[in-house]
Parts: sequence; structure tokens; C-alpha cells
Amino acid sequence: MQPMAGDLAIRTTGLSRRFGARLALDDLTLDVPRGTVFGFLGPNGAGKTTTIRLLLGLLEPSSGSAQVLGFDTRREPERVRAQVGVVLEHTGLYEQLGAHDNLEFHGRACGMTTPDRRARIREALEAMELWGRRREAGRPARVRQ
Repeated sequence: MQPMAGDLAIRTTGLSRRFGARLALDDLTLDVPRGTVFGFLGPNGAGKTTTIRLLLGLLEPSSGSAQVLGFDTRREPERVRAQVGVVLEHTGLYEQLGAHDNLEFHGRACGMTTPDRRARIREALEAMELWGRRREAGRPARVRQ
């Protein structure tokens, strides 16, 4: 018996993604019932991260469709991301943020109050002599020895 759409946390139908000539994900059809603990396992290059990014609406599929918690990942990616929590190993986010914004992000994620977060961020950056450079983004310059 097929599960009803409302009983599903994830449903994909023929989900595929190409990066130029490279096929990263090929025709994934998957139903994951609500309340199921589910993970992706496989070797590097198997399409795990691509699948997760497609499910979060961070990438557009080349073909097929996906719904997460009943939301279409193409039409409602913001609603999908508002309902799920994912931490990707390599988001590129940390390199784009300055030291202050990285600490702000993690302080909020840990539920710190605004006054505590502000005080602890300033304390940490001053201790490392980075307060004056707190908004600089990108990778830090190499220290010459």
C-alpha cells in the first residue's frame, strides 16, 4: 500500500541533477514516512550532498520533483528550510562571514540571549586582538614567520 502524501516527510519522483555534462543524481524516487530516522550513506561523489541541497531547495533539479513535509522544494524552498534543520559539512558560509558574524550565528544557534551573546563575542574578539577586524570576511591572511 502506498503511503499518503500527508504521511510523508520526504517524497521525490524522478529527481535528477546535472552539473554540465556530469550527472550528480539520477532519477531518485523515494518516499520517507514521517517519524522515520533516515540518513544518506555512500562514497564520495554518490550524490548525498546534492540530494540534500535539492531537498532544501538550495539547488534546482534538472528534472523530477521533491516535497519535504508537504512543501514543494521548487516553489516553497523558504517554507521547507523554515521547517527543517540541517548543518552541512561544507556550506561555504563560514568563509563568507567575518569573525563577528560567525560568532553571532553560532551564539544564536546555541540559544544565547542577546546581551550575553554581545558581551561574549566582544570579549573573545578583544582577547584575540580581532575586535578592529571583526567585520572582515574571507579567509584570513597568512601569517609570515
